[in-house]
Amino acid sequence: MTEEGVLLFVDAIEDDEVRVLLGEQRHVLPRALLPPGAREGSWLRLALAPSQKVGEEIEARRARLLRSDPGGKVKL
Repeated sequence: MTEEGVLLFVDAIEDDEVRVLLGEQRHVLPRALLPPGAREGSWLRLALAPSQKVGEEIEARRARLLRSDPGGKVKL
């Protein structure tokens, strides 16, 4: 995936499912994930980015874990 995302091709729409192509890989997704106006033959750009809230939750969890970590070697 590039910084701009990846391109998906909408191959088929049937009932509540959509078949998309990512390169030569086929994936089935819920139709509800399609943006308005997308139809068979459409190209879609998929880009994933964590929201600021998710980033803040991750940092808070990391800080809690660091506070409770006694350090040292792990015994298995």
